[in-house]
Amino acid sequence: MKACNLCGSFEIQNYADFGTYRLQKCSSCDLLFTDQDSIDMTKMYSKDYFDGVHGNFFVDCKKDYATRIDKSKKLQNFQYVLKKIKETKGQGTFMDIGCATGVFLDMAQKEGYDVTGVDVSDFACTYARENFGVKTLNGKLEDLKIEEKSFDIITMWDVIEHVPDPHAFLAEVHRVLKDDGIIFVLTVNDSSLMGWGAEAAYLGTLKTIPTFTRMIHPIHHNYHFKEKHLQRYLEKNGFSLSWKEKSEMPVQNIEGNTLVKVMAQTLYFFSNLTHLQHELRIIATKK
Repeated sequence: MKACNLCGSFEIQNYADFGTYRLQKCSSCDLLFTDQDSIDMTKMYSKDYFDGVHGNFFVDCKKDYATRIDKSKKLQNFQYVLKKIKETKGQGTFMDIGCATGVFLDMAQKEGYDVTGVDVSDFACTYARENFGVKTLNGKLEDLKIEEKSFDIITMWDVIEHVPDPHAFLAEVHRVLKDDGIIFVLTVNDSSLMGWGAEAAYLGTLKTIPTFTRMIHPIHHNYHFKEKHLQRYLEKNGFSLSWKEKSEMPVQNIEGNTLVKVMAQTLYFFSNLTHLQHELRIIATKK
């Protein structure tokens, strides 16, 4: 039996079986995660991941993105975070892990940063390189053997929940970050109104109605962090929190029909009132 990646406990329980993958939960620290032996991750991030499976999520992230900014909350979020980063570090070497099609890198490049993108998807790396002229590295960060202390800023949009081993990943981020460097992390927040609601619906129906739970714990996510989990991962790997904010995924980027989007908007109304939004945005410094 495998130990919990966060706390090392072997007190692991099966939480949900969705047929194509299973979720497990640590009884000691409450971390929810995918049983990675139940899925094949090797072919998940092909062109279809960006244009098909998550077409809505990446709809604004194409070479014509500049024409979409006025109507795209996602692109406006990129601009907002880039402004926050510039307030701390206005120049330097800039790496975006999970760079996807390269839009955020292009924005940073236009602000004067020396940018590099990393992605496990060959399609994404090629698209970013050919359309935005940015340097890209294809593969897992841990396998790329990047020179130690070579980046001032490292950003990770919706990445850390995808990696197989967050400790190994963050240790490598720490190694390649300069001593006065900063990181930005955006990930899902399971200690949210949506997270609690999904759990209540699933357990309240004696695990007979898994639809909502499966929607917010998709097959592409290996880990489902509560706020306390992410903070513990950062602290154990040499990072100190300097800025934190909660947010919600733009409704226009949600996969699903009109009913799903209306339900999301309703949840967003109450999550904003209770400060239990489903995303965490964090800037942390290297200790």
